[in-house]
Amino acid sequence: MLIDDHPVVLAGLKSFLRDAPGVEIFATAVDTNEAVGRAAHLRPDVFLVTLSGSTPGPLDAVRMLRARFPEVAVVVLGLDSGCASAKELMVAGASAFLDKTAGRDAVLAVLGQLRTDEDTGSRRLLALGDSVPPPPSSGSGSLSRRELQVLTLIADGFTNKQIADELGISVRTVETHRERLMRKLNVQGTAALTKAAIALGLVSARS
Repeated sequence: MLIDDHPVVLAGLKSFLRDAPGVEIFATAVDTNEAVGRAAHLRPDVFLVTLSGSTPGPLDAVRMLRARFPEVAVVVLGLDSGCASAKELMVAGASAFLDKTAGRDAVLAVLGQLRTDEDTGSRRLLALGDSVPPPPSSGSGSLSRRELQVLTLIADGFTNKQIADELGISVRTVETHRERLMRKLNVQGTAALTKAAIALGLVSARS
């Protein structure tokens, strides 16, 4: 489902993705509220939302869509330095984001990877474009979206309880994610996890 409040942009997106293999546009919506109403009946696999069309704002839009349809991926198109940051979108629940220079091949690559992740039962946070970091990988494989969320919040100084409250999960689940992060990144302790988050571009180094 495509979401944007400009008819010309919607028409352009439909043309942009027309005849793309494996892509079928079920519907369009002019804002997030309309998308929620239509998706209740259509059950799309992906929401492709532009930042200009994300009323009531990109972060709230992502949160609303993920809360109502947790099984549906949310792809944000149009990321740049003047809008919500990649980290904020990630914590809000975006499955993927692309900057405003992304071409058709880049969009299709993200949609294809989301299908692959769905088939294998995993979903990574995907990022394309110079303004955002690529999805990290390690010897143990790429980090999941939830692991990236937890890692970012750890680096921001959140306690396990605060992370649990922020993400709506249990403290035990946070502890499990922390253990997996240390194993995948081959590090030990909060300080090392914070350094890893900085190296991956999830947070900025503090002076």
